[in-house]
Amino acid sequence: MIVAGQQEPSPEAGSVHSLMVRVANVDNHCKHAEKSGARIISPATDYPYEERQHSVEDIGGHLWTFSQTIADVDPNVWGGILFD
Repeated sequence: MIVAGQQEPSPEAGSVHSLMVRVANVDNHCKHAEKSGARIISPATDYPYEERQHSVEDIGGHLWTFSQTIADVDPNVWGGILFD
């Protein structure tokens, strides 16, 4: 699990951070999360960096992204940049 993002707290903001968790099967996880009452922010989607992800908001207002690696590809293929 990694902290995927954060923002400064404010009265308008719900959650001030989001987490990313690796799962074995994003599609099954998305279905289970929805049945369990999570609000689906984004459905299971394939991304050019070869990850399949979905995002939810739990009943406490916390933001979660669940990710499954589809293929191991060189970041140059999808425009990734390596920083030293």
